[in-house]
Amino acid sequence: MENFNENDLISVIMPTYKRGEMIIDAIDSVLRQTYPYYEIIIVDDCSPDNTAQIISEKYANEPKVKYYKNEHNSGAGVTRKNGYKKSSGNYLVFMDDDDYYTDNEFFEKAMKVFKSSEEPLSFVSANSSIKYEVDNTYENNKLNVLGKVSNIEYLKGFQTTYEKPNSTFTTIFKKSDIYDLENVEMLNDSSIYMRALLKNPVYILEDSIGVYRVHDKNMSFNIKLDFLLENLDEKKKIDNIIKERNLMPEKADWLYEQVMLTARYYVVGSKPSKENFDKLLLWCKQNVQSEKLESELTNLWLKGEA
Repeated sequence: MENFNENDLISVIMPTYKRGEMIIDAIDSVLRQTYPYYEIIIVDDCSPDNTAQIISEKYANEPKVKYYKNEHNSGAGVTRKNGYKKSSGNYLVFMDDDDYYTDNEFFEKAMKVFKSSEEPLSFVSANSSIKYEVDNTYENNKLNVLGKVSNIEYLKGFQTTYEKPNSTFTTIFKKSDIYDLENVEMLNDSSIYMRALLKNPVYILEDSIGVYRVHDKNMSFNIKLDFLLENLDEKKKIDNIIKERNLMPEKADWLYEQVMLTARYYVVGSKPSKENFDKLLLWCKQNVQSEKLESELTNLWLKGEA
């Protein structure tokens, strides 16, 4: 550990809501890390269960665990941003309260990659397993990208050619290398990854370092229209940055692909009402202006209505 010091502090930002039992696994898995320079910032989005009591009783004597509570229920994205504002580290992990680490050396391995790299890295990530809570089964999830990767190439094929890591707990970000993070009001995993990919190359470890839980209360499986439109607005902002900086002049369809990914997920998974679908379609008409996109989404929505 002689190569690391307090300037290499990792802030683990953990928004939580009604996960009083699951969050213990998440917190304890961080506390087992061999890397000593970290803090755990828990932001409770006004949980009506016993989350506050569990944390205050179990971690009362653990200085690395810092608990905060929103003034009112604000949603996961805003809660994550509130945690970011409380962070002190030069490195960040955005960890959901239902995931946990199985590799106690993950932080140490990732930080060694940061320190040994000849050029700055925006993030170091790794693989993880998926646990399906409904039947207690596991699935190994190997990303189709490994080692040092060009940030522009990764961004160009984000979630189309190249897979996105499960959530963000598998990734340590360099705080200063997430593009304009201060001005992003609603943080979710895709926006964090894409803004990090605007800066420097990244590195993907082959190791599987934790477990991503899938259950009926996953935040990502309960999408509201406002949340969806905020995500699409963020992708539009990133597309504007890409165009302003001429980062991928040959990739004119990048926004179409990214909007299609998000919108398809919403239409198929959430089965929106006609009113909400029409609002989504209006956003697409105003921001993407693609008859192909509108037609594909309409066909998906009609299938869901059949």
